[in-house]
Amino acid sequence: MAIINPTTALLFLSTILTKENGICCSAFTTPIINNAILSHNINNNNIHHLASSTESSSVAHHLSSTDNEPAASSNNPTPSTTVENTPPNLQTILNSLSDLKSGSDLRGSFLSHRNSGGTIANIYHEVKSFKERTGGVALTPFAGHLFGAAFAHWSLLQHANAYAVNEEGDFTVCIGRDPRLHGERLADAFARGVESVDGVRVVYTDVANTPSMYEFVRADKCDAAVMITASHLPEDKNGLKFFSKNGGLNAANMDELIVLAQKEARGWYDMGILPPSSGKHGVACSELVNWMPSYEKTLKEAIKTQVGTAAKEPFRPLSGIKIVVNPGNGSGCFFHALLRDLGANVDGSMHLTPDGSWPATFGVPNPEKKGMVEETMRGCEACDADIGVMFDTDADRAGFVLPRVINQDGTKYHYEPLNGNRLIALLSVMFSTSSPGCTIVTDSTTSEGLSAFLEDKLGLRHFRFLRGYANVIGKARELTDGGEVNAEVAIETSGHCAMRENGYVDDGTYTAVKIIGLLARTVASGEGSLLELISELEEMAFVEEFRIQESSGSLDATTSIFDQVGQAMKEHCDTTDDWTLDEDNLEGVRVRLSSGGFFMIRQSLHDPVISFQVESISQEEASEKVLKPLLRMFQMHESLDCSALE
Repeated sequence: MAIINPTTALLFLSTILTKENGICCSAFTTPIINNAILSHNINNNNIHHLASSTESSSVAHHLSSTDNEPAASSNNPTPSTTVENTPPNLQTILNSLSDLKSGSDLRGSFLSHRNSGGTIANIYHEVKSFKERTGGVALTPFAGHLFGAAFAHWSLLQHANAYAVNEEGDFTVCIGRDPRLHGERLADAFARGVESVDGVRVVYTDVANTPSMYEFVRADKCDAAVMITASHLPEDKNGLKFFSKNGGLNAANMDELIVLAQKEARGWYDMGILPPSSGKHGVACSELVNWMPSYEKTLKEAIKTQVGTAAKEPFRPLSGIKIVVNPGNGSGCFFHALLRDLGANVDGSMHLTPDGSWPATFGVPNPEKKGMVEETMRGCEACDADIGVMFDTDADRAGFVLPRVINQDGTKYHYEPLNGNRLIALLSVMFSTSSPGCTIVTDSTTSEGLSAFLEDKLGLRHFRFLRGYANVIGKARELTDGGEVNAEVAIETSGHCAMRENGYVDDGTYTAVKIIGLLARTVASGEGSLLELISELEEMAFVEEFRIQESSGSLDATTSIFDQVGQAMKEHCDTTDDWTLDEDNLEGVRVRLSSGGFFMIRQSLHDPVISFQVESISQEEASEKVLKPLLRMFQMHESLDCSALE
């Protein structure tokens, strides 16, 4: 099979058009060139499909070039900010790719562009203008294409010894997305990038939840997967989460992908044109699949296992239980029907259709969001529910609503949220029985009361680590694999939760499986509210988080100020009995209060912001012993906006 170098094709066509027609290569000729490159390598035995909910037609494309083959990457390459002799407009594009990194994910504000006929100059001007106008990072379909090709190359490099990839495409990448309105456009661009690499094919499963993508990989339905989502972020945002056989990719892997994507960008820059895409609707792929039912089946079996012998009807273990499901029109909508099939009464559920326009009452779903919690509470009150279940946009986080009071006649009152420290505490109650003495790994912002509850009341070990779900999960896996401890749960106060028994998959729906299973057993035994199981968890009356902005927008200036304020806090600990420095803290500066509360400051990794969190027995104590002293320290720096504390 002949392989044509895209750059050669471009120069050849441009020369003919210029000499014979008296015109130069421009936006007028670009569609012709795109089509020529697009169709140069058609494999008749593997025709790609344009999969869409509204239309379906066949499209063939398999872009390949020896010029685009990546060099072997180092173990932990760091994308360079500036490369010698790189044109400024190309450097702007390269920097925009590295700016998308958000821990172990890629995230940015979706910025559309022409789906055909565009030029690299268009991308440069649009990305540059967006950053100047908003200060944000643009995620374009062009970037999606680059990272698709990069992920394909990266996957082949990682698995070169494990897979025999041939021309038919033995290596399969599955793409799923949340319901965001621009998700399909990004999925199409990413898919085209993946399939521009020989030996790699794409299957598209449309709307799915993030945990299912790794489930498809470990169930050997595919070799790797990517989820198009920005989780709970505003509706203009989108992003990419990646999975291999080893689980979710980490921050170092993101650096490797960025290097490969930047190499792809240089190739397209040399051509001067953009790769085509399907526009607003349709995803070019090798196959359209519907694998969600298999994932749902694993959750159903897990619920049956969790309920166990408490089930009166083995095939309907949730009979007689009322559950309000609120997925907020996100990827978790399937959970409603799943629970109904298992016998639960889910009539009071809400926002059950995937819809990227989101509910008017609370916007993008987030189980920590006050509006979503309150609406779920009202729904539970209206139907006397046993529990309310909430998911974020891609259903890798869950939150719950439970009644505080259950009368003898079964009526329920005073619904309260089960999230944050409470959710961690309740899950820990379960594992204190099934795995006595195990370790619970959390992020750095958990309360002093939670530590006391886990260690003193339950006999477990509490290991605080860095914030970020990938950090927490990675530490739990490291501790367990090293034989140091048995870390059963890795969980953040945000609701990100991964359990050893589930392969450390960050899965909000599996968290719901555990809580609902416990509820079913508790209802069967007549033991009352689940909240009673964590009645000894000490909770503070005043819990707040503040964000202090640095006005110049400089991360270096923010770091300098943070270091100075942190040093002032440490020195103040030596002069007052009310403050005790937490020497074991691994992130920011954390101080314990003599009354049992705490406060801490952390610097944002990506924004010129200092985050300040405080938990205290009262607002008065917080004001006098924390806010006022800290305000004086912050006000020493004129570039900080301290209005939130005043």
